[in-house]
Amino acid sequence: MTFLTIKDISKRYGPVLALDRIDLDVVAGSRTAIVGPSGSGKTTLLRIIAGFEQPDVGQVVLEGETLADGPAIVPAHRRGIGIVSQDGALFPHLSVADNIGFGMERGTPNRETLIHDLVDMVELDRTMLDRRPHQLSGGQQQRVALARALARKPRLMLLDEPFSALDTGLRENMRKAVSRVLQNAGITAILVTHDQAEALSFADQVAVLRDGRLVQAGTPQTLYLNPVDRETATFLGDAILMQAEVADGFADCLLGRIEADTKDRRGRADIMLRPEQLRLTAMIEGPEPLQTCSAKVVDVEFGGAVCAVTLALGGAPLVVKSSGVGLPAVGSTVQVAVLGKAHVFKAVAS
Repeated sequence: MTFLTIKDISKRYGPVLALDRIDLDVVAGSRTAIVGPSGSGKTTLLRIIAGFEQPDVGQVVLEGETLADGPAIVPAHRRGIGIVSQDGALFPHLSVADNIGFGMERGTPNRETLIHDLVDMVELDRTMLDRRPHQLSGGQQQRVALARALARKPRLMLLDEPFSALDTGLRENMRKAVSRVLQNAGITAILVTHDQAEALSFADQVAVLRDGRLVQAGTPQTLYLNPVDRETATFLGDAILMQAEVADGFADCLLGRIEADTKDRRGRADIMLRPEQLRLTAMIEGPEPLQTCSAKVVDVEFGGAVCAVTLALGGAPLVVKSSGVGLPAVGSTVQVAVLGKAHVFKAVAS
């Protein structure tokens, strides 16, 4: 069931068109990630949903209630929307308990019990309730900010790059913890992030913005394996892009004849493979089977669990991701096997 509808939203700052006719639906109880390069409009869109900005045109409808219809908007404090920002925005002079309690209405009965329940929900130790924000780690501060936002029992939670200031390992742990808390509470969430891997792992739906336009929206798997264009493909991760002749479910390219999602396409086309779709093995005597070719190793970059092996293929370098175990030697010849199908980009209208 559609929980949030964003319809035909546009926003201009003077001569700059920040958002251009954005349409997006969010399902109840789901997690949506909005990603895009700097200046793509993702933060502007989040602020319009929150009620901090007015759209020039378009509508924002939450659970059947129109929150924005062009410049006519419902104020932010009446929307029932929680928000967690990058820095947490905790009050430095208040304790953890008072920071969390600040999100509650005055005179809330059983206030102390509710604060304890929220601390448990965000997986913090109750012994931290008397501490001040400067006595907490970055991850602990973000958990307090999340608890404060949850205290208002929001219909929708907005997360504005809440993990970007954290160390890499802590970011992953916090992302999983926040996802778990929101899922257990049954709260619909929208995350804005510049980290593509974070978006793919956190969300049920990913929306890619570019130059103020919604380029593509769908499941993480769909966007990663079937991006709408080359720019989206490379934005969401490493990609092997090449030209091929496509027809009848196959593509003839530098890697030989491989399976491809050609549908009814025939002729010249751009195709994409993700580096992890290629597997390297020692050369086997005899004719090369379908979906394989041979190539010479020209460079090996060790990276632990995932290494980069550069191959010379048809005069062009090709980088393949490989396990750190059993890496081929520079100068050796290997067999390259292709797993799954190549993605064929749609023809560009002339």
